[in-house]
Amino acid sequence: MVKYVLGLLLLSCSVFAQTTLLDDISLQDLQRNAQLLNGKDSSKYENQSFMIRSTSRLQELEAASSDKLKLQGISLRHTSQNNNKMPFGFNEGNMYPSVGFQRRWSLGVHFTWKFLDVNLQPEWVEAENSPTVPFAGSPQDGNYWTRVFFIINNNIDAYSRFGYEPLKTFFPGQSRIAFRVGNLATGVSTENNWWGPGFRNSLVLTNEASGFLHYFVQNRKPVITPIGSFEGKGIIGMLENSPFLSPEDKNFRPIWAGGIENKNNSVRMLKAFIVNWQPKWVPNFYLGYSFAQQNYFTNEGPQPGKPFVENPKMQLGAFLFRFALPKDHAEFYAELGQPDKLLGPASFFGDSTKTGFVIGGRKLFPLGKKKKSYLQLGIEFTQLQLMDPGLVIDNTQPGGEPLRNSWYTSTQVRQGYTQNAKLLGASIGPGSNSQTIHLSFHRGRSLIRVHAERVAKNNDFYVYQYYGSGYENRYWVNLLTGVEAQIGLTKNLLLGASYLYTSVNNYMWVRIEDGKADWSDSSTKSDYTNQQWQVSLKYEINGRR
Repeated sequence: MVKYVLGLLLLSCSVFAQTTLLDDISLQDLQRNAQLLNGKDSSKYENQSFMIRSTSRLQELEAASSDKLKLQGISLRHTSQNNNKMPFGFNEGNMYPSVGFQRRWSLGVHFTWKFLDVNLQPEWVEAENSPTVPFAGSPQDGNYWTRVFFIINNNIDAYSRFGYEPLKTFFPGQSRIAFRVGNLATGVSTENNWWGPGFRNSLVLTNEASGFLHYFVQNRKPVITPIGSFEGKGIIGMLENSPFLSPEDKNFRPIWAGGIENKNNSVRMLKAFIVNWQPKWVPNFYLGYSFAQQNYFTNEGPQPGKPFVENPKMQLGAFLFRFALPKDHAEFYAELGQPDKLLGPASFFGDSTKTGFVIGGRKLFPLGKKKKSYLQLGIEFTQLQLMDPGLVIDNTQPGGEPLRNSWYTSTQVRQGYTQNAKLLGASIGPGSNSQTIHLSFHRGRSLIRVHAERVAKNNDFYVYQYYGSGYENRYWVNLLTGVEAQIGLTKNLLLGASYLYTSVNNYMWVRIEDGKADWSDSSTKSDYTNQQWQVSLKYEINGRR
């Protein structure tokens, strides 16, 4: 009876969606959970940290090895999404934060031959890019836009809208050409990379932005040594700048064009690596370190022995760990980082107030002895807010320009830590905090999940704008609740759908009283709601079948 009730529940909720994009990074959760279930498939993922995720990682775990020319798989994917009022979205790769309908198509072909591993998976995105809620600034503060640009827009390109016309864009997508030499793979790729144990946020690399052209080297399987197993990946890539102006530019330029910093639009190089170690003496415990550095570069006037001249740079690093407990069907993990240095253990003692973190865990509850079905409870916290107001407010000139220490922002590389004006790291963005919880039912590839999240948007800006003012009711907070489902209709066809409701409080840190709401209640003039629905479809022909 329970089986039929759950089946009806899955079918009744199949029209809802939130983040069910059916991308390969999300789909690796099935492998990760198989490791935690400690069943017959768990040995297949032994020593896998799941702190390095991408299309290539998923395919490496699932593809059959062969020296002959072998078609590993063909896939066709389509995603439709609609925001009715606000340009919301997170961890969506090359999809845009936009209002109205948006669609993404992808066609992938994966084949191997001897030492060659090729995945061609381009993506095409169309977005209506409809107008958002009109917003002209704070009617109570003539310096509002100056402060926005001083601490945010002059130091990072993290756009909420890309131009004012419908968008049609072709991307190389999750494509790569790799050469396999023993346990190593190296080549060129445009795929997304997720580094870290989190499922909602990660500090150094996520799939929030579109993938970028990069060269890579990685191990295909964990390297076993006398002190444990190791896995790692290194990339060198080229980051793109958006051809569009910031959507806030039209508001500030007529007020004070001189307050807008001119940005160097030359090519930016990103160099990044991650190394994970599973100590021999502590099974299922994984320690890692990730680091990224970007800088402008030019080939003008090279010096002897240097093919290019490095310009000012920005960097960030993080320590990470994941402790899997297969016998208890659980795990917990954490990531600690700082936004401005090659991180070392002493960094946290010398300047701990710049620390950002992701911490979370999940617990699986198998239903029945065969563990074909299970419940999953997950929770995750992320903090990117600077914990000391003295890192935001310059005490030598109170009321003047701020200090610029926020995550992902830079006065050296003024596009910040972005690719095509979208964040390379945690989607919540600089100065933000997130708390999320979800509960889901799983059977095979099918699942249904309900979740809730609270996101406080850029509290660093709030501190700069309102610190000591008594306006504790002007934090910009988004409250999200949603339901999503994923159903394996056939062995080749996967359907995902979701619905997300977002309550936006004090949009852009502005509260306008409506004469009705109390001090802490929602104001109809500055609070909004958004409804997002999404439907995804994946059809895959596996070459092993």
